Amino acid sequence: MSDRVRDEGNSDFYARLGVEPMGKEGRTHFSNELTPEIAGKDVVLVGWVHILRDKGKLKFLILRDEHGTAQVTISQDKVPPDVFTVSGQLKPESVVAVKGRVVKAGQVERGVEVVPTRIRLINTAERLPIDVVEGKVDIDLETRLNNRILDLRKPRVNAIFHVQHCLVKWAREYLVKNAFIEIHTPKLVAEATEGGANLFEVKYFERKAYLAQSPQFYKQLMLLAGFGRVYEVGPVFRAEKHNTRRHVNEYTSFDFEMAWISGVEDVMNMEERMLEYAFKQTIKEASAELELVGVKLQTPKVPFKRIKHAEAIDLVNETGMHLSYEDDLDPECERILGEIFPEKYGTDMVFITHYPLGLRPAYTMPSLTDEGKTESFDLTYKGMEITTGGQRIHLYDLLVERFKAKGFDPAHFAFYLDPFKYGAPPHGGLGLGVERLTMQTLGIENVREATLLPRDRDRLTP
Repeated sequence: MSDRVRDEGNSDFYARLGVEPMGKEGRTHFSNELTPEIAGKDVVLVGWVHILRDKGKLKFLILRDEHGTAQVTISQDKVPPDVFTVSGQLKPESVVAVKGRVVKAGQVERGVEVVPTRIRLINTAERLPIDVVEGKVDIDLETRLNNRILDLRKPRVNAIFHVQHCLVKWAREYLVKNAFIEIHTPKLVAEATEGGANLFEVKYFERKAYLAQSPQFYKQLMLLAGFGRVYEVGPVFRAEKHNTRRHVNEYTSFDFEMAWISGVEDVMNMEERMLEYAFKQTIKEASAELELVGVKLQTPKVPFKRIKHAEAIDLVNETGMHLSYEDDLDPECERILGEIFPEKYGTDMVFITHYPLGLRPAYTMPSLTDEGKTESFDLTYKGMEITTGGQRIHLYDLLVERFKAKGFDPAHFAFYLDPFKYGAPPHGGLGLGVERLTMQTLGIENVREATLLPRDRDRLTP
């Protein structure tokens, strides 16, 4: 509390602003708890002024909270004079508390409205830089992101992150049910995980450090430490200079790693069952939010289709592309495959397996069946890669050999490599991009809209 507030006293301070403190009379109900079954009951609602329709002697206040909206009907003939006066002074996004009686109203979506006996203005709102009523004004994405906190107040935008929460929550629950434990690995690291130049360098006292591209090394080491199955949901950082609809420089990665696998198929089986469970539960829990964003979500059928990288190259080349079997599948290829897969295989989720050695990190297990390939996969969903995973090398000599083949000095990675000298279990895992999963699930055009507070090449605030 500032000295000025202390000097004036709380009551004088609020009076000068023309607002009231919350007081002892707090909220009794959220908007979604207003139903015809509680008609005749007195309630207290707290929220933002979403819309105020002024019809002269009749005003309709749409009050918004974190669970939706409620209609407060203010008739000059039916409410105290001070309530009617206060209602005429309300501005969009001001915070108010409404005490009143619930009455049935067949014309209202919830089947009820509230007739107020008191309206308290708790906090005023200045003129808004963007409108938070969905569809009222068409606002470009850049302006929305500049005012992201207000943008997130829009019910449809807010709903995106409720769905995201559910997808992550239920995926996490599935892993916990299957003996995975949650870990928290360092985000400041001494060496690159994936190699390459896509690293954010930071000053770490008298030496260099980097922001982690992935928890890969550490989640593997936790298996060597005896944890068996681990997962982590956390930020990862890629210093890639592109500015596309599918890339941001900080995103949330949902990683898991599992020991004692018989092959890469065990990892794919775990992911598809995890996603099936997460989708099924999200459809139940987030039905209102899915309806708000206009998505009729279907639970994916398992098992997901598997095709080899070479087969995917053939499918793309049949459309007029000219790729070799050593080429990676770029975003345009993924888009093409996203059109082919539903028609050819009847599914939006497809594992692409057996990528060439040259396209996968040094720790990826060389294929036991396809020479020059790896025991690895990407999961594509509606024409976009959302997961990369595979079996890892658990044999020390082979791991060192592959690091050298990639041009890395094993001495720089001793912290990671040395534990493999002492008995490492066969293991594998994956990294799933939470924002990309959300983006593809909800049909969002730009990954920034599925990112709470995006960090890209040009954006470091808010």
